[in-house]
Amino acid sequence: MITPVYAYEPPPLTYSASLFLMRTSAEIQTTENWWLTVLDQLNSQFPSALELIVFIPISRELSPYSPSQIAWETQYLNLADIVLVWSPSTTHQWLEKNHLLELTSFTNPDKLFYGHPPQFSSNLDSLYYEKTGRRTATELNLLIQEILTYLIIHLKNSHCPQRSNGECTVPLNIWTTQQFQSWYQTQKHVGNQLINAQLLWLHIIKHCHYTFSYALHVQIWIAAENRIKSNEFILSRPDISVVVPYWKHPTDLLASEIVLIKEFRAPARTVDGFVHELPGGSNFKNQIDKLQLASDELHEETSLRLDPRRFKYLASKQLVATWSTHVADVYAVALDWAEIQQAKTIAESGQTFGVKEDTEKTYLEVYQLRDLEHLLDWSMTGMIYKALLWQTESQP
Repeated sequence: MITPVYAYEPPPLTYSASLFLMRTSAEIQTTENWWLTVLDQLNSQFPSALELIVFIPISRELSPYSPSQIAWETQYLNLADIVLVWSPSTTHQWLEKNHLLELTSFTNPDKLFYGHPPQFSSNLDSLYYEKTGRRTATELNLLIQEILTYLIIHLKNSHCPQRSNGECTVPLNIWTTQQFQSWYQTQKHVGNQLINAQLLWLHIIKHCHYTFSYALHVQIWIAAENRIKSNEFILSRPDISVVVPYWKHPTDLLASEIVLIKEFRAPARTVDGFVHELPGGSNFKNQIDKLQLASDELHEETSLRLDPRRFKYLASKQLVATWSTHVADVYAVALDWAEIQQAKTIAESGQTFGVKEDTEKTYLEVYQLRDLEHLLDWSMTGMIYKALLWQTESQP
């Protein structure tokens, strides 16, 4: 279902997604009502079980442009999940003059969809591609199809395709991610409510338009305390799978040996500027088995290939609960004497591993437990001691 929302009008309190039709004052004086074509195609192709709000920056009475309309446009341009910019002949020079800078400076440029007829050359095409990873559409119909595909992919993968009230302030390409819903459902489970969210920062992997990480300033009504907390933000990224590969000394626990990786990571505050950590990571395939991911990451970062059936599940917990929402699913795998010697041989060779396309370069290391204190952060230390000392928890 398509619901048009004209200038000065508020949107419904509940809907699935929203789209803003970017128009200019120059277009209002012309008969090039391309936005009617957009509405017609959306009406015929958007799933009827879902509701798409379309913001149209024209009043129903065709009132003169005013400061009130500017305020309305600013509010809902920022709120919209998608901004459609079609540049016909009457507005092409206007867009060139403004260089689309206001639009491409969005905190969330992934929501921008831009096109113009093929007879017009545009300096904006390269800027648009740089910001979004998309090629400029040369036909309005193609631009509409691109938007429909984007919407359907996001909504069909969402467990909650409808948003209400403060939920509507969460961008669609964050709302539909597993990492956001995992956090949000835990909040709802205890009765908390999201009042408002403001996107502060977003990292999109452009070639596949994958939402990898983001920061949201949130206002939360806390049910247990009957108050609103509004001075915090949440940082999020996909959950990770981590492996603790270890050889346990039969008599001296501190002489047990742990397989680590060394990798340069910009946030490191270590004596050598490198992060020393357990093998692990995430990927773009949310449906992949967490155990298989742990096994794959171990091989990718160390070249060690072990049967996943040997991995023992430990726990799933946040790493920095006051800072980031993501959790680590931790597995332990006990190595025999030959395997730990193999790991030492690889470490001494100086070989590097990782995914070069992701600028990942890892080195395998083997340390005794007693020598790790100065190398590891608290989360890695806890995982290792969990593997060596604690009883395992049940698989989730």
